[in-house]
Amino acid sequence: MKRFTWITSQAMKNLGLLGMAGVLLMVFSLAGYLSLTFWENSKLEVLNLEVSSEKHRLEMSRLNPGGEVTSPGAQLHAFYEFFPAQQTAPNLFKTIYSAAHEESINLAQAEYKFIPAKSGRIGSYQVNLPVRGSYIQIRKFIVKVMNSVPTAALQEVSFRREAVSRADLEAKIRFSIYMSVVR
Repeated sequence: MKRFTWITSQAMKNLGLLGMAGVLLMVFSLAGYLSLTFWENSKLEVLNLEVSSEKHRLEMSRLNPGGEVTSPGAQLHAFYEFFPAQQTAPNLFKTIYSAAHEESINLAQAEYKFIPAKSGRIGSYQVNLPVRGSYIQIRKFIVKVMNSVPTAALQEVSFRREAVSRADLEAKIRFSIYMSVVR
């Protein structure tokens, strides 16, 4: 033990006051680094547990809000219930027209074509809309339609400007609106 004390005292004499301050600073830095590393690792473990529990919850997405496992038939029924019935198509078209009116878009005519379901119970209306307005108006119109008709899918948009100096555009927009077909 005396030998350790003698070596320590000699090292302190050789290092001096600034050297000792540096050694203490290194020791405190190492201690801080290790404590922060262990603390962050424990936080990381907690986050990993949360991620794994969320993955498990997503895997168990077959659970309904009541927590009961639903059968595949019930899941298929819930899927079909999401889509509006084909009889509600006029209301959806009114929604599209009101979105165009709200954005002051000139909607001269529209072309509707029903495409029946090849298999299953989901059919679609293909809606072709030639519109005239500014780029911002047309873009807002598309967003409003997509937000107000959740089963609408934007299939195509094409723009045309008659002259560079004109502010308004002619656009051809094609939506597909998916609907439940009762058989």
